[in-house]
Amino acid sequence: MRILILIAIALLLYLVIASFLRKQKRQQSELDSPAEKMVTCKHCGLHILEEEAVQAANKFYCSASHLEADQQEK
Repeated sequence: MRILILIAIALLLYLVIASFLRKQKRQQSELDSPAEKMVTCKHCGLHILEEEAVQAANKFYCSASHLEADQQEK
């Protein structure tokens, strides 16, 4: 009976420690990779990276053709 209790305690300790280590690893990986900013195309609503977007007058577009199309609508 004592062996079963010792095995249960060891299993519980293992689960607690493993959970703690997984949480630490997840938090560290979130800190290592910063999120990139996404913007929405004013013309079609597509979400793209800010670096890849075409910007004009503080508005973002997914392509030069959508920039031109939006300017022509005005």
